[in-house]
Amino acid sequence: MKRIWQYLATALLVAVFLSLANWQWNRADQLKNPVEIDQTVVPIDSLISPDGSITQAMVGRKVSVEGTFVSNWIAPRQDGNKTWDVSLLKTKDNAMILVVRGFHKNSNPGYLNSGTVKVVGYLVPPQSSNVSETSGNQLGRVDSSLFVTKTDLPLYGPFIQAVSEEPSSEYEVVPFEMNSDVPGYYWQHISYVVIWFLFAVTSVYLLFYQRRLDKQSDKVQP
Repeated sequence: MKRIWQYLATALLVAVFLSLANWQWNRADQLKNPVEIDQTVVPIDSLISPDGSITQAMVGRKVSVEGTFVSNWIAPRQDGNKTWDVSLLKTKDNAMILVVRGFHKNSNPGYLNSGTVKVVGYLVPPQSSNVSETSGNQLGRVDSSLFVTKTDLPLYGPFIQAVSEEPSSEYEVVPFEMNSDVPGYYWQHISYVVIWFLFAVTSVYLLFYQRRLDKQSDKVQP
C-alpha cells in the first residue's frame, strides 16, 4: 500500500511540474509571435489621460489629436544616428504632448506650422535614457518629463510618433518599430521550462532512489 501511495504522489508531482513547464513554453512561444496591434485610429483622450500611465496594450496604438504646436526641438542621434524634429503640442483640451514629426530638415516648410493641426500617429512610451549630449534646442531623449518646469499644463507621459499632419508638414515619417520582448523574457521563460522539467525528472529519480534504499535496508535486516 505504501508503494502505491509513493507512485501516486510522484505521478502527481510529475504532472504538476510538466504542466508548469508546458505553461512556460506556451508563454515563450507567445513572445516569439508578432504582436497584433489594433490599427484603428482613436482620439488620444479615449485611450489615455494626461496624468495616466501608458500600458503595454497601448503601445503602438494609432491615435489622433488636435491642437497647436508651441515649440520645436531637435532630437539628435536617433534611429541609426539620425535626427528627429520634435514639437510640443498643446491640445484643444489644454494638455501638452510631444510629437515626433519626422526626420530633421532645416528647410522643411512644415517645421514652423502655426494654427490648428490634426496629428495622427503611434503612441510610444517616453525614452528612459539620454542618447546624446544636448545644447540649445536639442533633446537628449524624447520624454515629456523634461518639460515639467516649462509648462503649468498637464503633460502626457507617452509621445506620438506622427504618420500624418493636417495641414501637411511634408516631413519624412520616422518608421515605427515595435520593441520586442523576445531577447530577455523569451529566454527567461525557456529557463523556467528547463527548471520545471528537471523537477519532474528529479521526482522520478527520488522515487526509484528511495525504493533502492528500502530494498537495501530489507537485505541488511536479520
